[in-house]
Amino acid sequence: MAQKQSSKNNNTSQAVIEKLPESEVKLTVTVPKEVFEEHVKDVINQYGQEIKLDGFRSGKVPAKIIERTVGSEKILHEGAEEAVKKAYVNVILDEKIGAIGEPKIQIVKIARGNDFKFTAIVGVLPDVKFKKWRDDVKRINEKFKKKEIKVDESEVDKEVAFLAKQRAKIITVNRGAKEDDQVEVDFDASQDNIVLENGTAKKQLIVIGEKRFVPGFEEKLIGMKAGDEKEFDLTFPKEYHAKHLAGKNVTFNVKVNLVQERQIPEINDEFASGIGKFKDLSELKKNIHKGIEHEQKQKVKDEQKREIIDAITEKTELDVPEVLINREIETMMAELESDIGRINLNKQQYFEQLKTTEEKLKEQWRRDQAPKRVKAALAVQEIAKENEITSETKEIEEEMNKILQYYKSLGQAEDKLDSKRLFEATKGNLINKKVFQYLMKI
Repeated sequence: MAQKQSSKNNNTSQAVIEKLPESEVKLTVTVPKEVFEEHVKDVINQYGQEIKLDGFRSGKVPAKIIERTVGSEKILHEGAEEAVKKAYVNVILDEKIGAIGEPKIQIVKIARGNDFKFTAIVGVLPDVKFKKWRDDVKRINEKFKKKEIKVDESEVDKEVAFLAKQRAKIITVNRGAKEDDQVEVDFDASQDNIVLENGTAKKQLIVIGEKRFVPGFEEKLIGMKAGDEKEFDLTFPKEYHAKHLAGKNVTFNVKVNLVQERQIPEINDEFASGIGKFKDLSELKKNIHKGIEHEQKQKVKDEQKREIIDAITEKTELDVPEVLINREIETMMAELESDIGRINLNKQQYFEQLKTTEEKLKEQWRRDQAPKRVKAALAVQEIAKENEITSETKEIEEEMNKILQYYKSLGQAEDKLDSKRLFEATKGNLINKKVFQYLMKI
């Protein structure tokens, strides 16, 4: 059952506030007839400035003629719109209601010479209640304190070898391709003599042995010279990311344009000094060791954060408002579009590969991930409030400047950014960072 609160006086309007399930409130607002009449007169006056009639000076058309010209019903309802805007905002501010999203407005009573009455149903930030979570977080922190960060020297050697391959000299040769050669090819992929969508490539560079292409493709190039052509069939892996090709047989027609030998430099002190400001190979390896160690520490820290927020979320009780779930789903979709854009796919191609639709994926998120993400965000927000964790304007602006410099480096115009939204987002990120710093010290 919804709990009804007592009527509140909001300067000129009366408001009854009723709590509804799922973090919503219903406001029943009564605007006194005198105040409502003022809103109607304001509408008439606005039309009076716009209407031009023969025999009347601009702005001097009588109210009755304006009403007859515009229509009394139209004026009445526009007056109601103004009354709703004013009264609704006043109630929200005076009663300190944490409204989120747009309200659902319904007019209950409207007539000249009478009090004006309407209802507004709006989502509100829910009350966050915690069960005891500190012991859980403490146990997680103790577990991660015992985790050792150890860099295997083979990882360092692997990175050095990668750097050497990146600096290989490329020399075109007149012989058959072999392991470690770079080969430029044109090809098309087809099924039943029909070329697949996105199944054609020109001047594709492939390093034989790196295994970055369909399994078996690189091996088929061994022995081919510039100008050679070959047709062969390959079966795609059952776990292939493009589901419509997984486990399927595909025919490739390949032409080799160039065979190039990759002369990899010898890994020694001279090589190290050519990479950067390193006096010898030992110093380069120490730098790489430090970088890998930093990555591992960050990975462990991220894992610790995930476990902490999962533990706290499990001990958090709240009704997740629908409006916040919808916002989170839109955020998740924007993140997905950004991710698939990095692998040169669009949404349609991505959903075709997964054999699903955007609507189905959003519905799946609505049942699970989106509510969890909202719940976690509200829990962090409540912890910040309880512990008075805030961010000063100065540090927010400093962080904003870093972000703006980054956008400038990408050639994006600063004036296209919403500064108010950027400020709020930066503030939120800084507070979240401080909350996790606090949690990880418990």
